[in-house]
Amino acid sequence: MIRPFRPGDLYLIQRLNRQATKFHTIQTLLHPHSVMRAALGFAIPWGDTKINTYVLRQDGHNLVNSGFLQVQKRPACPEADVLCLAPGLDAPAGHPATWHKLLSFYLHDVMARGILRIYADVLDQPLPVSTFTNVGFQVYSRQTIWRLFTPTVESYSHLLTTSLRSQTAADEWALTQLYAHSVPEPVQQAEGWQGLQGERAPLLRNWLAERGKTFVLTSGLTVLGAVQVASGSNGSWLQWWADPLLPTTEMVEQLLCAGLSIIRDNEWRTPVYLATADYQGGLGALLANYGFAPFSDRVKMVKPVAKRVRESAPATTAVLEPTGEIIPTSFASAHPAPGTRRPSSERI
Repeated sequence: MIRPFRPGDLYLIQRLNRQATKFHTIQTLLHPHSVMRAALGFAIPWGDTKINTYVLRQDGHNLVNSGFLQVQKRPACPEADVLCLAPGLDAPAGHPATWHKLLSFYLHDVMARGILRIYADVLDQPLPVSTFTNVGFQVYSRQTIWRLFTPTVESYSHLLTTSLRSQTAADEWALTQLYAHSVPEPVQQAEGWQGLQGERAPLLRNWLAERGKTFVLTSGLTVLGAVQVASGSNGSWLQWWADPLLPTTEMVEQLLCAGLSIIRDNEWRTPVYLATADYQGGLGALLANYGFAPFSDRVKMVKPVAKRVRESAPATTAVLEPTGEIIPTSFASAHPAPGTRRPSSERI
C-alpha cells in the first residue's frame, strides 16, 4: 500500500533516513534538506516550499515491504524534482521494485496536479538508470561533477580581460540567446523550453538563479558569457554559460576565474563544485590546471507526464437500413400437384 505521509509514519522515515538516496545534486552537496523536516512539512507546512512525501507499507512481503519517496514541485512552474528515495539500491533492504512501486504511484497521482515534467538527477550507473527508465524516464544529458577542495589564496580577478557585473533585467534577452546557442536543442526540449518566442529560458529560472547570483561578462554593450554562483553550509557551486562553438576555451577560463574570484572575495565555503555536460567536452585539462578533480558522473533524466483529458463523445444511435419494397409476383410451380392440368400453352 502506498499513500501520502501521515504523522504515524515518522518512525519508518527515521529508520530509513540513513539508507536514502538523494538526487538533487546541487542541493544535496551545498545544503541538503532534512528528510524528517520535509516529511513533517507535508502535513504541517513550515513556510518552506512543500515537499511531498509518499510512504510504502506492504505487510507480508519479504522483498519489498517499506520505503518512501520525496518530490518537490518547482516554484511557479509545472515541473517537479525527485529528491529522495529510500531505501537506496545499495542498502541491505534496497531493491529496484521499491523504487518502481513508489515512482509509478507518484506518476499516476500527479496526473491531476498540473505537473508536465518530472526530473531526476541520477548517479550514472546501470542499475539506478535502468530503474528510472523502466517507469518512463528518459536520459537527456550526462554530466561530470568536478570538485575543488582548496582554491588558491590569490584572487583571479587580475586575469579578467573583460568587464564583470551583476545581471540586470536588461540582460534577460542576451542571456536567453546565450542559452539558445550554448545548449543543444534536444536538451532545450527536455527542459521544457519552447524557443526564443516562449517563456524565460531555464538559465533565468533554475535553482542557481533563484538561490544564487548571476554575473555577466561584457565587452561594451555585448554580453559574452555568464557565470552563476551559490553558497551553502557544505560548499559552493559554480556554473558558467558560454558559446561552445568558440574556437578556444579563453572565454570559459575567464568565466571560471570570475566565479572563483567571487567565491573567494565573499569568503564562501569550500569545496567548490561545478558540472560539465557531455556536450561541453575538452575542458578536463583546463579544470585540472585550476585544481579541480572529477567527483561524480551523473545522468539527467526527465519524465513527461500524460494529461488526463475529458472529452464529450456523441451518443451512438442505432441506424436501421431501409428495406426495399416487396412486389408480389405470380408464378407457376415447375412441378404441379397431381391431378392438376397444365395450361395448353405449356403442354408439350
